Amino acid sequence: MTTSAPTGTAAAVTAALAEFAAGLSWEQIPEPVRERAVLLVTDTLASIVGAQTLDSTLTLAAGLEAAGLLGGTARVPGRAGSCSPYAAALLSGAAAHSLDFDDTHAPAQLHPGAPVIAAALAAAQSVDADERQLITGVIAGYETMTRISYGLDPDAHARRGFHLTATTGVFGAAAAAGAILGLTPAQLEHAWGTCLSLAAGSGQFLVNGAWTKRFHVGAAAASGYLAAELAAKGFTGAAAALEGRDGFYNLYSPSPRPADALQGLGEVWETLAVGLKPYPCCRAIHAPLDAVFELLDRGGFTAGDIEHVLVGMPERCVAITGQPQERKRDPRNVVDCQFSVHLCLALALTRGRITFADYPDALEDAGLRELMGRIDAVVDAEADAEYPQVFPGRIRITLRDGRVLSHYVRVPLGEPENMLPTSRLREKFTGLAAGILGGAGAGALFDHVGELGRQPRPVTALLERSIPEPILLEQN
Repeated sequence: MTTSAPTGTAAAVTAALAEFAAGLSWEQIPEPVRERAVLLVTDTLASIVGAQTLDSTLTLAAGLEAAGLLGGTARVPGRAGSCSPYAAALLSGAAAHSLDFDDTHAPAQLHPGAPVIAAALAAAQSVDADERQLITGVIAGYETMTRISYGLDPDAHARRGFHLTATTGVFGAAAAAGAILGLTPAQLEHAWGTCLSLAAGSGQFLVNGAWTKRFHVGAAAASGYLAAELAAKGFTGAAAALEGRDGFYNLYSPSPRPADALQGLGEVWETLAVGLKPYPCCRAIHAPLDAVFELLDRGGFTAGDIEHVLVGMPERCVAITGQPQERKRDPRNVVDCQFSVHLCLALALTRGRITFADYPDALEDAGLRELMGRIDAVVDAEADAEYPQVFPGRIRITLRDGRVLSHYVRVPLGEPENMLPTSRLREKFTGLAAGILGGAGAGALFDHVGELGRQPRPVTALLERSIPEPILLEQN
């Protein structure tokens, strides 16, 4: 492994990142980075398990079965039956992203866990890898995916309409799978050359709350895994996949910064910059929600006392979750709910909580809709100046009696500077997994995952603990 990256020309990016990812070993990874990776795997597994009964997951599985892709020996956490590793990566990646509870790397504007961990689990099963190989692959995926995003200029890429978690996710997934499969640096370059033909993901899902948001993250996991397997067998991919004239950066960004991908490589661990979500919605909404819960905790008012709510966020966050306002005040499905700051704040103010289970009936709640009409989302200059290093938010509530309550949250709960406590993480995990595994099963899986890497146990032991018992399946 290269422990110090070259200051780097654009021509060196693909090769340097491939050398790093393919050469990474358990022993070279600092202990805090391993510990963070275990935390991230724990969090992602909960989302994969918890999403197995969603309508989109069941429909995706039915489509894969119709296409003949479910035969095989690989397992998906929380799902009975087996399938091909490719289908397992697709189902796991889509499920991990479906609840909008997955981890976030704020500066790179990514949710890396869903594509990376799904691909890593598929690859680990295909070669009977142990837990240390799994965690090493996961870290290789996180480190390269976030850096590849930096090289794009992530904000410029996103403003073109691309969904970064999907477009960069295929490269992160290939890195994770490739590290577990034992690819050489040259083979990983070939895998990424194939990923160049597979990188996709559009923000058009926001128009109608489409399930494609969930699908193309799963597709990134599956495509990255497939690209790694192809490279292992000698399949050639395009050279200089990232920085080439017709490579990822030049095609997908109006202002690529390839050298940014190499800054601090092997010394600055981007895995440590990944945070966890306490609420099942777009990360942009979390700081405003934290502010609302702080004001509710202070007491002295109820939702019925509210005259008006002004929520201030960075411009990009307003564009995604607050505009057009009339559309955001009229959510029509669960994905709409997850991307409406108006709906999420109305839920928090009315019910004192926000859970995934709240969304379906919230769509029919006339009281919530009336309150949404009194919520306005605007650009906050202070928050905008700090984005995207953090996703801040400000709440200003005007009450009918004339009082004005306000609070600003710079760093939302779950970011590395404000990490979820273990008790909150366990509560989130068991809350998501208990519906599939039962309370005892969810608790046992949480404890098992927390010990990942301490012993070189096979990854299959982890997956066996994540499969529901027949009696639970009948109850579901």
